[in-house]
Amino acid sequence: MFSFLDRITNRKSIHTTTLKGSAEAVVDFSGTPLARDYPRDKFYIKVIDSLFTKEECNALIRFAETGSSPWKQAALNYGLGSNESYVNTKYRNSERILKFDHDVARWIYERLWPYVSDVNVLECRGKWEGIVRGPGVIPGERWKMVGANERLTFLKYGPGNYFKEHFDGQIALPDGRNARITVQVYLNGDDELEGGATRLWSGDMKRWMDVEPRVGRVLIFQQRGVLHSGEEVKKGYKYALRTDLLYVTEESKDDGEEDTRMEVDA
Repeated sequence: MFSFLDRITNRKSIHTTTLKGSAEAVVDFSGTPLARDYPRDKFYIKVIDSLFTKEECNALIRFAETGSSPWKQAALNYGLGSNESYVNTKYRNSERILKFDHDVARWIYERLWPYVSDVNVLECRGKWEGIVRGPGVIPGERWKMVGANERLTFLKYGPGNYFKEHFDGQIALPDGRNARITVQVYLNGDDELEGGATRLWSGDMKRWMDVEPRVGRVLIFQQRGVLHSGEEVKKGYKYALRTDLLYVTEESKDDGEEDTRMEVDA
């Protein structure tokens, strides 16, 4: 159990400063260099500030570092098997710890719910069809959100660490759950860190917008079609937690590949 975090957490409250609801949190790119690449009603991307407190973020870091698994060089995954990964520090140079915990995943999901309930049920001909649309998906098919992935990826970037541009992989789990939306929780930032932004790229990689790490900030984005990178850390250490929002449908579907650039699982 995640009891030490429960002691400092009020499960009934959502910690937020300027954002009060999911619709208000959708990123509006209209005044940015990415206006043509990410139309507001076509790409599901949100930034929510102060969703987790500093105490909760510190507790999550302690949770990651508690146990027998130390920080290890982050690998590039192309499947679910233990042998379906490889290390390439020229492309991804950072460390990670993997934790599998249903209780923590449920706690994160409960905190996120008011901000993601607008994509609880998806249809290929609905507003956010871009989240699930792709080869093999039946028009009109319904997808139901069932929670956050219990596979929790804790990330640590030191000076000189980075993650080159990529699309997040849409993982299909053996039990029929499918990853379609990435959730990244920034566990530190502000004055103690320089660099390390998550950079959202245009398709031609000539334009971009940075999401800076801030304590308790959450970046949520659809995995299909959102090209991004983890920019180099210049000073300090960047800590983050990554998981997925999972969906089920009547049949498992293979969305296939739509771009030659690397699609990986963090």
